Amino acid sequence: MPQYSSAKDIPDNLKNPADSIAWGHVRGLFVQELGDEKEGWVFWPCVHFQDDTWHPLAKDGDITKARQICTRLSAIHDKPVVDWTRPAPPGLTFASTQELIAGYLKGTKEWLESTLPEPAPLWGAGWEYTDHLFLDGLSHFEFDEEMRAMHKTSLEVFGSMEPSKLRAGLAIVKDQATRRWSLLHAANIKPDPKQEEMA
Repeated sequence: MPQYSSAKDIPDNLKNPADSIAWGHVRGLFVQELGDEKEGWVFWPCVHFQDDTWHPLAKDGDITKARQICTRLSAIHDKPVVDWTRPAPPGLTFASTQELIAGYLKGTKEWLESTLPEPAPLWGAGWEYTDHLFLDGLSHFEFDEEMRAMHKTSLEVFGSMEPSKLRAGLAIVKDQATRRWSLLHAANIKPDPKQEEMA
């Protein structure tokens, strides 16, 4: 049985691809999300090779199975797992929502005004706007309120930009935040609201 060191060489119809992988050439494992709230979310456990190619290890679509497969293979082959479908770790969160939004949008503004490629996110795209709200147990209505506040902050930060770039910046922010909010609910059990927020 061949041992594959790159996703470029793995046949699409290969059954049980984990049994045919040269694990010495693997960088790690990750959970890949596909779809959206309208079409339905699908989750694949994937292997990430050293040549920066990747391949799904199963296509059941279930988040629990995807995480279990990644965890099991990680333990067997001593490879790290990245699961951006979970809320960002506390070390990546910010104390002030407004400071967070303003700071991130300034970075987005600089990127829009440059010719550099889009920077890689620290966590799943959009986590800056949503993950701390999800962990605080906010409702969908409260999330919408946060989005309106974010829109106001966006206008302040992007106000000096030309209209086309302003629209592009606002679209990026809204799309990332809305998609991330839906993903977190599809892949995780939402925490109860914090007691001080319920008082």
